[in-house]
Amino acid sequence: MRLKSLLLVLVGAALVACAGPGAARKTEAAARPQPRQNAESRWVEQTLAHMTLRQKVGQLFVINGYGQSVQDPNPQMVAYNKQYYGVRTIKQLIQKYQPGGIIYFNWTNNLLNPQQIVALSNGIQRVSKVPMLISTDQEQGEVLRIGPPATVLPGNMALGATHQPGLARQAAVITGKELRAMGINVDDAPVVDVNVNPLNEADGIRSFGDRPAFVSAFASNAVKGYQTKQATIGVAATSKHFPGLGDTTINSDNGKSISNQTLAQIRATNFPPFKAAMRTGLDLVMVGHIDFPNIKPPRGISSLSRFFVGTLLRQELGYKGVVITDALNAGALAGLSPQTIALGAIRAGDDLLLEIGQTGVDTGKAALVTAYPAVLTAVQRGDIGMPRLNASVRRILRLKWRLGLAAHKMTPPSRVNKVVGTAGHLLFAKALSNDSITLLENSAGLLPLAPSASKKVLVTGFGTTTTSTLGQDFVSRGWVAQVRSTGSSPSPAQIQAAVAAAKTSHLVLVTTFNAWGSPAQIQLVNALQSSGTPVIVYAVGTPYDIAYFPTVSTFITGYDYQPVSHDAAARAMFGEIQTNGKLPVTIREPAPSTKVLYPFGYGLRLQKAASGQRRSSP
Repeated sequence: MRLKSLLLVLVGAALVACAGPGAARKTEAAARPQPRQNAESRWVEQTLAHMTLRQKVGQLFVINGYGQSVQDPNPQMVAYNKQYYGVRTIKQLIQKYQPGGIIYFNWTNNLLNPQQIVALSNGIQRVSKVPMLISTDQEQGEVLRIGPPATVLPGNMALGATHQPGLARQAAVITGKELRAMGINVDDAPVVDVNVNPLNEADGIRSFGDRPAFVSAFASNAVKGYQTKQATIGVAATSKHFPGLGDTTINSDNGKSISNQTLAQIRATNFPPFKAAMRTGLDLVMVGHIDFPNIKPPRGISSLSRFFVGTLLRQELGYKGVVITDALNAGALAGLSPQTIALGAIRAGDDLLLEIGQTGVDTGKAALVTAYPAVLTAVQRGDIGMPRLNASVRRILRLKWRLGLAAHKMTPPSRVNKVVGTAGHLLFAKALSNDSITLLENSAGLLPLAPSASKKVLVTGFGTTTTSTLGQDFVSRGWVAQVRSTGSSPSPAQIQAAVAAAKTSHLVLVTTFNAWGSPAQIQLVNALQSSGTPVIVYAVGTPYDIAYFPTVSTFITGYDYQPVSHDAAARAMFGEIQTNGKLPVTIREPAPSTKVLYPFGYGLRLQKAASGQRRSSP
């Protein structure tokens, strides 16, 4: 079933836009704000008026505590909380600092059971005097915090490969609904960076594509999807990473992230998706930690820069919503003290400080422990004015109001089973994956494959789960599969063993993940090609890998290493579905060459094999 047809079944009626009043009524409406606006303003101002200075400063921080519940007695969780924060539990952490938000991670909160997650969320809201923003990075695809039984969807570049922006909206509706059912009200997604650098370690398959207008269409649809009915069932969306990581190489989490773009290039390439997202009523913008050496005079790291946040984002783009920093424990900020980072972010114009674990100077304590009193002291001394502090707190409170937290901060636990991982959501994920698979080379006519009761396949390459999932896909079709995961950088011994196994097989399926950054992966593929056994290369990262395999005759990509995409790739390889995916990026020869190998929109159409039709077999 084509995905467009499926959406007619899965998608509810579109929101109806209300017609605007006449000019005279506009004047009257301006003079007399609507009741809902009055209610919002009253709640915000009353809440602000009852806050102490310490509570206001706490609202600026989004933190992460350790535990599966607010009073988790697990000794390891207690030890981590004591080490980083000087408290035993998440409850004590909230009571001590009264933060504006908390962020969930697999490694801090064990996000395996939706019922446990909603209980944790309700526990947090119960002990919080002001409703809490609860967030996580559920981008889908490469960055995924909550897996099954929640619905796992392909990531952004796989969505881009469908060339159907409306699907980004429907994917975001599903993700947002499931998060909200677990008590999570903010998704740190979508990534709206334009991936113009093929060697980008920060974005890559997290990006929708490499063209501003194309990415803009997907970005606006994704934001609409996340924020659908956000006061009840949706979430707040977070477009990231302003002013754009698309031309960087190093991920700012790991080290200094540098973009060589000029200001004109930033405006022309990076800004359109952010503008498109803002036009939909975007709730949050996450500002990244990026250096732009070609913008003169030097403007410093973007997240700590008044020029990028105050001048470009607030004034030039006119953004009125909440600005949140990227993680303050990022490698890009190494060497800076937590106090310097926090004060710099506030002076730049950021509202929320995403504080995660240790930051900057390694003190063995979380950044919050020193950053919080530094901000408090700066306000008490007048270094940060009270109007500046109140401006951020008001924006944060207005967001909480829009999310419906003022009236209903608790989440009914019964919603989990009704919403999370439903049959309809899983069917959408399967159909979306089917439509994303892209075939770039089939010159040897190797595909489609045929089921077999005796053929042997070697499944090797990147990813333990990836190779084992694909091995099972082949076994389910009668093949005998030998699985040899070689990781992201296979050793000479692993390569040698894989080649030996290939020589005893009828077919080799080798998986790659961003092989352009791994000479060892390239060596593995080349060695397997010399084995004399037919080879299929399946890229589970960016499709740029094919530029480094000029002699590969069969190349297919799913832009994703989640099982839902692997299963779709197997269906495509066996001719059970058509290959409908088309490149959302342009693939060129490796630098310094600029020759186009596969243009934007390219993709071979492998027709679905008819029943009884003879199919290729190695």
